[in-house]
Amino acid sequence: MNTKLAWKIVATTITSFILVIIAATPLAAEQPLDSSEYNYCCRSHPGWGRGRYSTRYDLNKLETLNGEVVSIDTYTSRRGVSQGVHLLVNTGKETLEVHLAPSWYLEDQDFAIAPEDKIVITGSRINIDGEEAVIARQIKKGNETLILRDETGFPLWRSWRR
Repeated sequence: MNTKLAWKIVATTITSFILVIIAATPLAAEQPLDSSEYNYCCRSHPGWGRGRYSTRYDLNKLETLNGEVVSIDTYTSRRGVSQGVHLLVNTGKETLEVHLAPSWYLEDQDFAIAPEDKIVITGSRINIDGEEAVIARQIKKGNETLILRDETGFPLWRSWRR
């Protein structure tokens, strides 16, 4: 093999390797490594593992709730990769945990939520180990709306994977 051809092969291999690294770096920096939809949730509930939680968002169980934010909680994932934000909301009839999105996604939104805020939540009610919760599709506060999922329940923070 001549030297010129050998150098072209080496240069092509190195260039390809660098392009793969550059393309993967943003994904590895902030995005979760596994394919579960709601992988940031850290609770130790059975069924919240890889691939199972995504089936919990049920379009047949959509509802809209009015309530007041009691607290805002951030949970670290079981793997420690990212954090998820949950609200505790009092509707007057019940107090529910409302699952929003990964904290890195919410930080990029122009929407602030604080305890005692009056909000309207649209989402899918779920039951985990006998506890009721809601996976939020959107949150309204006054004239502002935070949309977290599309009409099918697919998370907007995961749109890069479609």
